[in-house]
Amino acid sequence: VMYYGLAIVGNNSVLPQSPLYKPEYRDSWAEYDLKRANARLDEMGLTKKGSDGIRLLPNGQPMNLIVETASLSSEQADLLELVRDTWRKVGIKLFTKPSQREVFRNRVMSGETLVSIWSGLDYGLANPLTDPAELAPSNQYQLQWPKWGRYYETGGKAGTEPDLPAAKELVELHRAWLGTASAKRREEIWRRMLEIHAREVFTIGLIGGVPQPVVVDNKLKNVPEKGIYSWSPTAYFGVYKPDSFWFEAG
Repeated sequence: VMYYGLAIVGNNSVLPQSPLYKPEYRDSWAEYDLKRANARLDEMGLTKKGSDGIRLLPNGQPMNLIVETASLSSEQADLLELVRDTWRKVGIKLFTKPSQREVFRNRVMSGETLVSIWSGLDYGLANPLTDPAELAPSNQYQLQWPKWGRYYETGGKAGTEPDLPAAKELVELHRAWLGTASAKRREEIWRRMLEIHAREVFTIGLIGGVPQPVVVDNKLKNVPEKGIYSWSPTAYFGVYKPDSFWFEAG
């Protein structure tokens, strides 16, 4: 068992503590239902199986999926072991391919990865004034659409223009968010973007809200007892003004 039962199972979406949260954003298409999953795969025409129970693709090849990782820790590999066991039950064989972080990123940016794993939304406690760039193709480091992100990032000089209507709408919504100062309009845009993600599932969520223990010396003062552990926009401890921490004498 990972995370001692403290994590939240569901889609890659905002956390319940966010003012933008709705249960359907996290729960849509995220229930554990092997019968329904098998039925969906059958509906796709993937009804033939090999002697090992793995589904066969139209070309007769087994349905093997390679998930690439950045080898930062054993956490992702351990998670994928659980996913592998579950997917095996519906006839999909999962393989993991670890590589150095730089190699991994280069493969992502060049569009060479089929499936990859990374952390989800960096800031799960978003509010209407938080930039929703993570929800739209906006840079080449986004694993789900690196070439679309590069197209946006370079103003169309590189990458590939999004051809999926939902992705195009996300780009337009992000631009609309950047172009308005209305809090009400920004909330409407956020909710629409979250709805699109819940419906389209551009990223497969596993868990969220994982507690991050931080060890603090008893003599170090003015450190918050609880906080938000996020790279952006809080810069991890940066938002808590570490220049105001001090060590108690004695």
